[in-house]
Amino acid sequence: MASLSVIMIVKNETACLAACLKSVAPIADEIIVGDTGSEDDTVAIAEGFGARVISVPWTNDFSAARNETIRAATSDWLLHMDADEELDAEGAAAIREIVDSDTTADAVELILANYCNDVHAWRWTPVDPASSMSRGFAGCLPVGLLRLFRGDRGFIYQEAVHENITASVRERNGVVRQTDIVIHHYGYACTPEIRARKAKLYLKLAREKHLHHPKDLKCLHDVAEQAMACGETDEAESACRDALAIDPMHMEIGTLLSTILLGRNAVDEACQLLLEIEKNIGETPDHVQIVLGVIACYRGNWEEAEERLMRVVQAAPPAPLATLCLARVFDYRSDGKRAHRLLRDLAAAAPHLEEAQARLQSHELRQAGEAAFVGGAAETGLKSLVKALELDAEDAVTHNDLGVLMHTLGDVVRARESFERALKLAPALKDARENLARLVVRGG
Repeated sequence: MASLSVIMIVKNETACLAACLKSVAPIADEIIVGDTGSEDDTVAIAEGFGARVISVPWTNDFSAARNETIRAATSDWLLHMDADEELDAEGAAAIREIVDSDTTADAVELILANYCNDVHAWRWTPVDPASSMSRGFAGCLPVGLLRLFRGDRGFIYQEAVHENITASVRERNGVVRQTDIVIHHYGYACTPEIRARKAKLYLKLAREKHLHHPKDLKCLHDVAEQAMACGETDEAESACRDALAIDPMHMEIGTLLSTILLGRNAVDEACQLLLEIEKNIGETPDHVQIVLGVIACYRGNWEEAEERLMRVVQAAPPAPLATLCLARVFDYRSDGKRAHRLLRDLAAAAPHLEEAQARLQSHELRQAGEAAFVGGAAETGLKSLVKALELDAEDAVTHNDLGVLMHTLGDVVRARESFERALKLAPALKDARENLARLVVRGG
């Protein structure tokens, strides 16, 4: 029977380390924890689970630290875990079975489920809210990674940030086995301050890596992603453009650049970029379809927008991001009932998805505000519309409604601001355009 070492590097992981170690202890013959300078109870927790803790000097190089744990391990197979990750019982049993019986694979690809509620993230996938492993998250970003590998093949981690062992396995012609075993990752549950600190560190490391490999596509991608995470959009755009000069059809980089372009209202360039990707890669990924649908909506091409977004929703319901965008399309087409039905069904299907709940509440508040206004209760309507915008500030229909109400109350300045805001969000929204034109004609 083969042996298994769990290897990991840590620093100040008191909050989550015990749960991680508890999940792997039943299948591990050895646990190697490389501590990079913890100042809390991390070491004591690790030792409490029988782990062998080694001190690893931190040199701003994740691969160097991980390779120290590889050197310290003594088992036939090594499983790389991080402190904010866990295995469920089924996944642990499947890994143990591979270790005990697989005679052909050198490395095994597992699925890292990065739990988060950001439906706008590329590859975001809804999860069963009733699952004990979802921990209140509505979805995750699933990524295939080589995390289980033989310890005697000489595999090492490479790259200082976003480190991976894949290149080393390929260089040594290792045989890779694909699986659907999931490692549950809860790193996005940390505080915004911790996320910001990590993002700054990763950007620093990505920049250093890029200096040594200026034409490396992955280096450029890493810089672009980390720069975006830090709000450095100009740097992210520059890195994307340099990367696309190397590989014009790189889908992930192309979609990232399109997001940046849309953020500064360069809609035509973003659209052309995505249409080129769509034309050249065959089957269009959901994310590209969604963004092209959003662009069509922005331009007032309602039928194209509905067709693209509906394709995504029907292929993999409830498809939260596509559904949210499709509800917007129906609203802009004055089909509020259909929009409300979509939002209601999504909120029921994804109860932990805050954006879906907020959009539904906002939609209902807008409807209540419209009804109050028509019924002669302008002040009541005003309060409802303001609350609606607090929940969904990007709703052009509510901004237009607010403009109509403010004009009725005699506040022409705020009416104009509301109509202009509506048109900034949805330039093709006919009601807002006509309302603003009437204000101008009347000298408002």
